[in-house]
Amino acid sequence: MTNKSGLSAVSILLLILIIAIPGLIYYLLEWEKPLVALDADLTIIGQKKEVAVTFTDARSGIRDFKVTIVQNQSEFGVASMDFPGKGTFEKTVNLQIEPKKLGIKDGQAVLKIEVRDFSPLKNSASLELPVVIDTVVPRVSLLTRAHNVNPGGTCLALYSVNKKVEKSGVECGGRFFQGYPASEGAATVYICYFAVPRDVNRSTLMAVSVEDAAGNRAGVSIPFYIRTAHKFRDDTVSVGPEFVKGKAAQFEQADSRLGGRLPEETFRHLNTTLREENNAKISSICSVSDSKQLWDGSSYIRMPNTATMALFGDRRTYRYQGMDMGTSVHLGIDLASTRADFVPAANSGIVVYADDLGIYGNTVIIDHGQGIFTLYAHLSSMTVSAGQQVMRGVVIGNTGNTGFAGGDHLHFSVIVGGEFVNPIEWWDAHWIRDNVTSKLELIPM
Repeated sequence: MTNKSGLSAVSILLLILIIAIPGLIYYLLEWEKPLVALDADLTIIGQKKEVAVTFTDARSGIRDFKVTIVQNQSEFGVASMDFPGKGTFEKTVNLQIEPKKLGIKDGQAVLKIEVRDFSPLKNSASLELPVVIDTVVPRVSLLTRAHNVNPGGTCLALYSVNKKVEKSGVECGGRFFQGYPASEGAATVYICYFAVPRDVNRSTLMAVSVEDAAGNRAGVSIPFYIRTAHKFRDDTVSVGPEFVKGKAAQFEQADSRLGGRLPEETFRHLNTTLREENNAKISSICSVSDSKQLWDGSSYIRMPNTATMALFGDRRTYRYQGMDMGTSVHLGIDLASTRADFVPAANSGIVVYADDLGIYGNTVIIDHGQGIFTLYAHLSSMTVSAGQQVMRGVVIGNTGNTGFAGGDHLHFSVIVGGEFVNPIEWWDAHWIRDNVTSKLELIPM
């Protein structure tokens, strides 16, 4: 029987089969290859390297995979797995590669990753990555011997490393402080200023820590002596309605989000939340420093003809009508003089910030290189701008009562590696000679 076009039913059926069968075969056999992806770039492998590899096959699932390292025509097995049946369409494997355990030598090699799927064709995919094996641990030598520290003060350590490293510095009190290369030769000498915690004790960790590009780590502990068991002051600051309402109105005008609160609520917010945010911003600003020493002279300048109004480390509790309005630690020294007095740069450096900074008001921050910064807050005016190079003693602004200040004064801070430290040491030529200059003389020329 034929249709109007003259084709029989059999012919039509054959035509359908001719058209459909290749597509059906293509579908059943599946030509799509599985996928391989690494969670990070992998170019160098040290004593131990961890890397996550993800295998994906959305059609038939993963049959098996094998990871090897090929070196000088020898193959070393890293990991392999066979999957018992279909259904695993994605699998992430955390590999731990330890070349020495595998018998692989330092030098060039190829990391090879192979995977197959469950299709009848057993589609496969492979990834070959040239890698460098480097299991040589850096050797660190501490050059400075005396590390006499004060609670909340600064310490300087010099050390040398015999190979190129990606990360170098000092771990102290749970913080890492970056080291800066001072000279290069058979070994690179690093200089590292780091902040001593205010609650330093004999169990405080102080150690040089380095890591090379392969992830090999090394370190050496820093012996130290605590000069004094300094006790920081506790102080209660009573504030009246005029001050609380005035500061609340001042900050609400600058930030409309603070509106709709009671003055005491705004005041408490300024003294706690905003203070923490501002200090975090300062730490961020001071996280990047010039690698060279920019300061000079025997000591940093203290603003002349000033009276000390508050000390570094004072623990202040603000009290308003019997209510606790927040507790904070004073992270600088307050110096009072005549109204709008001239403020000199404590030492030479580069201005990295000159703008409003919340509770600190108009603020100038100067980078003196190698992680050392000075901060000048509550200024009524600023005569410098960010990016400007300044010399020791040049006027950078005038004292004032901007920000959270209760009267005209200068709030002066020293920051090392993003941490506030006691400025008194840096004003002391004797301290600098014993703890900085004498150590810098150990650097080979």
